Amino acid sequence: MCRQAALVQKTMKRSPSCLRIGELAEVLQTTTKTIRFYESKGLLPKAKRTASGYRLYGEQAVRQAGRVLGLRRLGLSIDELHASLNAKRKTGLRRHLVGLLDEKLRQQELELSVLQGRRDDLAARHQALLSTPRERPKDCICDALLIPCNCKKP
Repeated sequence: MCRQAALVQKTMKRSPSCLRIGELAEVLQTTTKTIRFYESKGLLPKAKRTASGYRLYGEQAVRQAGRVLGLRRLGLSIDELHASLNAKRKTGLRRHLVGLLDEKLRQQELELSVLQGRRDDLAARHQALLSTPRERPKDCICDALLIPCNCKKP
């Protein structure tokens, strides 16, 4: 983020009042399409326009864009971004974000537990398949399916 701030300052010195959309995208290491998307979703203020129609973003919009991209990189959905930015005005962004990230961490821990259970089951079935006696038919997979073998010998 410090690198981005330095790049913003350097670019803002060159054009003190505003950044064009391409400059903003470069500063934030994203694409102009992404900037336009967030603007269309109401996450960024509507850009001012030059006489020729180029979007121009002031310092406040640059900070907002950096915040939005940073929050997206944390895994927040568009709806969560809206709620977070609205919470900024009500209870404070940090307080809201702590609660949101607590919930995301709990959800990921649950997903990891489920995945670990699936992995353990798969490993057990793999081991059962490897341990299948050689005298069984070559197409016998009963041990992997955890069922009694009813395969007929060839």
